[in-house]
Amino acid sequence: MTTPRPLNLPWLALAVLLVAGGLVYLLGPILTPFLAGALLAYIFDPLVDRLQTRGLSRTAGTVLVIVLAGLVLFALLLIALPLFQGQFAELSQRVPAALDLLQSRFLPWLQQTFGIAIDPDLAAIKTWLTEKATQSGADWLPTLQTGALAIVGLLANLLLIPVVMFYLLKDWDVMVARVASLMPRPWMGAATRVAGAMDAVVGEFLRGQMAVMAALSLYYAIALWAAGLDYALPIGILTGVLSFVPFLGFGLGMILALLVALLQFADWTGVAWVAGIYLAGQVIESYVITPRLVGERVGLHPVAVIFALAAFGQLFGFVGVLLAVPLAAILLVALRELVGAYEISALYRGGYNPVSIHSPASAMSAPLPGQPLLESRIASLPLVHKGKVRDIYAVGDDKLLIVTTDRLSAFDVVMPTPIPGKGEVLTKVSAFWFDKLKAIVPSQALDIAPESVVLESERDQVAGRAIVVKKLKALPVEAIVRGYLVGSGWKEYQSSQSVCGIALPAGLKQADRLPEPIFTPSTKAAVGAHDENIAFEQMAELIGADLARQVRDVSLALYKAAAEYALTRGIIIADTKFEFGLDEAGKLVWIDEALTPDSSRFWPADQYRPGSNPPSFDKQFVRDWLEASGWNKQAPGPELPAEIVGKTGEKYREAMTRLLG
Repeated sequence: MTTPRPLNLPWLALAVLLVAGGLVYLLGPILTPFLAGALLAYIFDPLVDRLQTRGLSRTAGTVLVIVLAGLVLFALLLIALPLFQGQFAELSQRVPAALDLLQSRFLPWLQQTFGIAIDPDLAAIKTWLTEKATQSGADWLPTLQTGALAIVGLLANLLLIPVVMFYLLKDWDVMVARVASLMPRPWMGAATRVAGAMDAVVGEFLRGQMAVMAALSLYYAIALWAAGLDYALPIGILTGVLSFVPFLGFGLGMILALLVALLQFADWTGVAWVAGIYLAGQVIESYVITPRLVGERVGLHPVAVIFALAAFGQLFGFVGVLLAVPLAAILLVALRELVGAYEISALYRGGYNPVSIHSPASAMSAPLPGQPLLESRIASLPLVHKGKVRDIYAVGDDKLLIVTTDRLSAFDVVMPTPIPGKGEVLTKVSAFWFDKLKAIVPSQALDIAPESVVLESERDQVAGRAIVVKKLKALPVEAIVRGYLVGSGWKEYQSSQSVCGIALPAGLKQADRLPEPIFTPSTKAAVGAHDENIAFEQMAELIGADLARQVRDVSLALYKAAAEYALTRGIIIADTKFEFGLDEAGKLVWIDEALTPDSSRFWPADQYRPGSNPPSFDKQFVRDWLEASGWNKQAPGPELPAEIVGKTGEKYREAMTRLLG
C-alpha cells in the first residue's frame, strides 16, 4: 500500500478551508439559522449520546434535549424580560428629571469652566421623550414596513434554528460515519487525529467561554450592586452574556451603567465608581479570566482568541461570530500540521532530508542531532549522584547540574540500550511544564545556561539535555497520581476492587477513567531496587502530616491542570509521578522531572477505548515488549532491538511535539 505524503493532508485541508470560506462569504446572509442549528447540534450531541446509552432512541433523545433547551430558554425569558421591561420603563420616567439636572447644573458648569455655551430646547426634547415613552407601540409599528419585514425575517430564522438542530442532531452520528467512510484509508489515522484535536479545541473553547460569561455576569452584577446602582442585575447580566463578542459586552454595559449612574447619582463620585468597576473588569477579563478559562484551555494566546472572533465577525457579520470558534480550531490544528510538515522539509533542514517526505515515516521519526548519551562524563564538576536516567553534578555549594541521559529505566532496571534523543525530549518537556504550572508550585530550575558551568569540551554533553537547579533537600517519597485504571492499579483492582488501599466503584473496566484522580505515594528506590507503594498514613509518618497533605494537594492540582491542557493537544495523561524537595525556608518545590513520557503514561485521545490498554507515547511500549520477552525483571536488563529503540524514540518525540506545538 502506498502511504500518502505527510504534506498532502494539510494542503488538502487548507484548500477545503479556503473553498468553504468563500462559500460562507457568498451565502452569509442565509446561513445564520443553519450555522446556529449546527453549532447547537454539535454542543448537545454528547448529551443525546448519553440518553441513548440509557435506552432512549436517537429521535426521542433529540426531541427531549430540544424541548428541555427550549424550556430553559423560555424560563430565562420569563424572568429576564419583565425585569428589563420594568426597570427600563422606570428609567424612562427619570429622563425629564435628568434633563432638568442637565440644564440647571451641567450646562452652566460647562460654560463657566470651558466657556462653551449650549442652549438646547430642552422643553421640546422633554415633551418628545415623554410622548415616546408612554405612547402605545400600535401607533407607530404598522408604519414601519421595513422594520416589520425585518422582524418577520428574524422570527423565521428563530423558528428555523430548532428545525435544523433537530435533523442534524438526530442524524449527527450517521453523518460523521458517512464522512469517515469517504475518507481515503491511508489518511484515516491522520484525519482521525486531526479531527479529534479540532473537536477538543472547540469543546474546550465553548466550555471556557461559558465560564467567562458566567464569571463576568457575576462580577459586574455584584460590583454594580455594591456601588449602589439601581439596575445592577440586568446590566451586569447583559455585560457578561455579550462578552462572547469581543468588547461588545464591556462597551455596551459601560455605556448603560454610566447613563444610569448619571441619572441616579447627585455627584460624580458614583459615576467614578461605576467607571472604575468597568475598567477593573476589563483588566481582570483580559489578563486573568480569559487567559485562564479560554486561552490555556485551547492553547491559544488571548490576543489570538480576540482576533479570531473580531476578524470573522468583520468578514461575515454575525455568521462570522458563529463560525469563529470552529474555524479558529481548524486553523490552529492545520497550522500545527503544516509546521510539522515544514520541519521535515528540505527547506527547513537546509538540504536533502534523509527521512524523505516520500517515506511513510512521520516528522516524529526524524532523529534528533547528536549521538545517544548513555553516560555523561563531566570532569570539571564533582559527581553527586548517578540515577536511573539522570547524572547530577555539584555547581558550587548551592546549585546542581542535572544531565538527562538517553538511558531508559523499566521496572526499576536501567536498560543497556539507549534511546537516541530521549534526554533532550525529557528536558524540553520538563522545562515546558515547570514554566506552565509555576503558579501551582515553584520548581527548582534556575535561569542559568548549563553550557556556562562546564568546560568548552564538555558542552556537547549538556547542550539541550541539562538544567542548572537549586540544591534542595529531596523528600524520600514519590507522589503518584492516577486518573485512569491501568497497569499495576488495574491488576490490584481485579483482586481487591481497590488501588493502593483506596476503594473504587465496582464494575470498572481496564483503562476506565476514575471518578476522581487518586493520590498513591510510593517509596523512592535506589538504582536496581524497586519502588514500593505505601499508604498515605505511612507517607505522613515519613515526612509529617502537614507536609504530606500539602504534597498530596499540590500533586492532584498539578495533574488536573496538566491533564486538562494535554487533552486539548490530543493526549490523555493516564497517570504520572512527581518528586518534591524543600528549600532553605521549608517551602515545597517541584524537582527532578515534570510530566514527561518517562514519568507519565500518555495515551492518544483519538485511540482511547475503555476495556483495553491503549497505545501510548511513553515507555509503556518498551514495558510491553519486556513483558512479552520473558525477562525476569531483574538486573541486568536485556538489549533492546533496533526496531523497539526506533519506535520508542518516535513515540517520545511525538509526545513532545503534541504538547509543545
